[in-house]
Amino acid sequence: MAQNMFLTLVFIGLCLVVGLLLLIRWQLKTQRKAQEAHEKLVQEAKAKAQEQRDYLIESVKVISLAIIDEQCELAEGCIRLKKLLDHLAPQLHRHEDFSIINEMFNATSHMPILDEWKKLKLKQRFELTQEREALEQQHHDAILEAARKLADYRFQQ
Repeated sequence: MAQNMFLTLVFIGLCLVVGLLLLIRWQLKTQRKAQEAHEKLVQEAKAKAQEQRDYLIESVKVISLAIIDEQCELAEGCIRLKKLLDHLAPQLHRHEDFSIINEMFNATSHMPILDEWKKLKLKQRFELTQEREALEQQHHDAILEAARKLADYRFQQ
């Protein structure tokens, strides 16, 4: 009888060990799947961030070339470049080759745009246009030089 009790306890012990091993295996499998899903999300986020960065770099180059080719007004180009560089490489605002972009942005920041521009009286529009054109004329060469350098600039990864 003692031997039957002993064998029963050994059997129960073996069943517990097998059950615990199966539980551990299931937990490891679940953990591995969760880690793989996390790694996949990280890779997707990295890819999306790189895609956005590439888009910003391309936009900077396109606007720089538009400034050089006189396809957009200098002040507008500086405003657009400043906003792109804010997201791409804000340290370039302090770089001596590109500081004119930030300077033009600040000098024109009080000027309304889009619907606010349309709401202005003709006289106000004329005065602001003269002010903007004077700024563009004053900084023409520096803006073109900055645009040339930005068009060729190699942004760090």
